[in-house]
Amino acid sequence: MICVRLLDNPEDPLSGNTGGDCWGCIDAIEAEMGCAESLAYVRKEYEAGLRPGWIDPFKP
Repeated sequence: MICVRLLDNPEDPLSGNTGGDCWGCIDAIEAEMGCAESLAYVRKEYEAGLRPGWIDPFKP
């Protein structure tokens, strides 16, 4: 378990269970590794205010 977020919390869109870790952690890791699909999701989540403070690793 990467963080202490309650999994599958209907009030937290980043809490989806991805096999024991939350979507919030796993998707951010995949995005930083260059996974295009995850990066697109994380960018949308950032724009929606779900990931305050996130820094896009592929923008100058």
